[in-house]
Amino acid sequence: MKKALYPFLLILLIALLATACASEAATPEAESEEPPAEEAPPEEAGEKVLNFYNWSEYIEPEIFALFEEETGIKVVEDTFGSNEDLLAKLQGGATGYDVIVPSDYMVATMVELGMLAEIDHSKLENFANLDPSFTDPPYDPGLAHCVPYFWGTTGIGFNWNDWEEAPSSWEYLFNPENATEFEGRISLLDDMREVLGAALISLGYSPNSTNEAELQEAKEVVLAIKPYVAAFDSDTYEDNLVTGDVALVLGWSGDVFTAQVEDENIDYVIPEEGAVKWTDNLCITADAAADPQRLEMAYQWIDFLNRPEIAGMNTNFVWYASPNAAAEEFIDPEILGYEAVYPPEEVFTKLQFLENVGEATELYSRIWTEISTE
Repeated sequence: MKKALYPFLLILLIALLATACASEAATPEAESEEPPAEEAPPEEAGEKVLNFYNWSEYIEPEIFALFEEETGIKVVEDTFGSNEDLLAKLQGGATGYDVIVPSDYMVATMVELGMLAEIDHSKLENFANLDPSFTDPPYDPGLAHCVPYFWGTTGIGFNWNDWEEAPSSWEYLFNPENATEFEGRISLLDDMREVLGAALISLGYSPNSTNEAELQEAKEVVLAIKPYVAAFDSDTYEDNLVTGDVALVLGWSGDVFTAQVEDENIDYVIPEEGAVKWTDNLCITADAAADPQRLEMAYQWIDFLNRPEIAGMNTNFVWYASPNAAAEEFIDPEILGYEAVYPPEEVFTKLQFLENVGEATELYSRIWTEISTE
């Protein structure tokens, strides 16, 4: 009997919906209605889903399956290419992301904008595994809003086939006379703070300078080598290093080490003048914190990633240093002993965090636009 009623009811329902839609479309309000804000991928009915917004190729894929097997929570990953892309996406109205991975200076910016939830450390059993040197960073004192995920440096990647000696100074990258030798085979990160930060350090300034004259000098340093630069690229430069399309890169340590797996002649140096050190961090969005179920899943995910064996597995995959001290027994000894990944104290003291530069961010953006368009 119920089956016999389905066609009739379906036809009636379609007719009613069509009438309602036609009526709604005829109203001025419907015509002027703005499209909904962009959202993270929706979860299917009855399925527990956590939306993770991460840098590309920045997690051991097996970890997703291990987490889902244990908790029943499916992690859906979306990726971004720079901190500015991440910020723009969220400021543009994207909702639904639960855990995001901003770098140090961007954490401070997002805290100011009210985008991040405060972290309840008591809900993270593995929080105690962190190395003490990472528990009170300048960008988020006391780790009130984040948990460090990976740390590393921004330096110079190269292939020994193109070099007789290591390019151990920023002079090798930013001196136009040197750049001419590798015309069209130099790659710089598509990241204004990293590029300008490296240029500032090469000039003897702080990578967090807010002095317009110093920033103008840094701009000229970058513009001087721009004619020889193949691309401003944060996503594929390590692949281009492997193929030989580029010979010299401003890159993140772990990316270059990943390329080294493909070609043992590829190497990485922290320039003698010093460099940027950074941490990428696990943060819970304010959006997720407003929903108790999403908040609970976010804590589960962050705590899982900070288990020693999981953190160790992750470092072995991405070749970035872990701020998780308890993970060291699970990390490949080759990685632990590689000074470019875990630099000695005399090098570590020359490393500097990128910090929130406040109102000077507009100055950085303007200068970056000038670099991009000239």
